[in-house]
Amino acid sequence: MSEKVGPISIEQWGQFETALNKHSESKDWDKVVMINEVMIKALQREGKANTRPQFTARQALAKTHAAILAQLKKEKDKLEVEMKQFQSQQDGIAAYQLTSLSGERDDI
Repeated sequence: MSEKVGPISIEQWGQFETALNKHSESKDWDKVVMINEVMIKALQREGKANTRPQFTARQALAKTHAAILAQLKKEKDKLEVEMKQFQSQQDGIAAYQLTSLSGERDDI
């Protein structure tokens, strides 16, 4: 089991924030998930912030995290709409093909 080496610096909290922003902007959701998992472990390991600068850094990170979650939800909702449109188009294509095939049988 690894031991705690020391508190995470304010710069390191900022690096989490920068990485989350970078990968969410490029929509690399796998990397966002990976960073999120590492960030959660760091927050659990660190516990409550003991200083005002630490608290402020974590607040900024929480704000960024919330914005990225909102962006992810928006992307999910958009994908759901696209999937429904695709499904309805598939249903229409299948109906057209069935109608087309039955018309060809009548021509024989």
